[in-house]
Amino acid sequence: MRSCASGGFSSYRARPLFLAAPQIAICSVTVTSHLLRPRLPTPTRMAYSNLATPATCYADFCIIPVGTGSPSVSHEVAEVQKLLKASGLTYTMHSAGTTVEGSWDEVMKVIGQAHALLHENGAKRVQTSMRVGTRTDKKQTAADKVKKVEQILEQEEK
Repeated sequence: MRSCASGGFSSYRARPLFLAAPQIAICSVTVTSHLLRPRLPTPTRMAYSNLATPATCYADFCIIPVGTGSPSVSHEVAEVQKLLKASGLTYTMHSAGTTVEGSWDEVMKVIGQAHALLHENGAKRVQTSMRVGTRTDKKQTAADKVKKVEQILEQEEK
């Protein structure tokens, strides 16, 4: 704080400020007190390189080869479906993509292999949009999720 010759505070006017942190305004001097801020726990240093991936997952992905010369990609999709069948993973094709489930590493590997397969078959560029889900509280397959919703709908119809 600054003091004036008269022993009072400086003649500056205090202006209210609206900031996120708690403040104390004293004659135009705004002091943000560290004592008024909630204390957050001190973050521990995490060894991110040692962080494991989830054990299992499901991924719903739509793979799009670009530059095939045709608006149809059904032949390319059929090739990817053959790859998925050979992988031994559980998968379900639908009109806008495929859901594949298994261990995180196996699912990510087969999606990467699908890219490699399409490149080997002549696609210069491959785009994939993907949604991945994991769960740690219980084991649940994609079919289990669909079945649960169908049960709810059946109960509502009664």
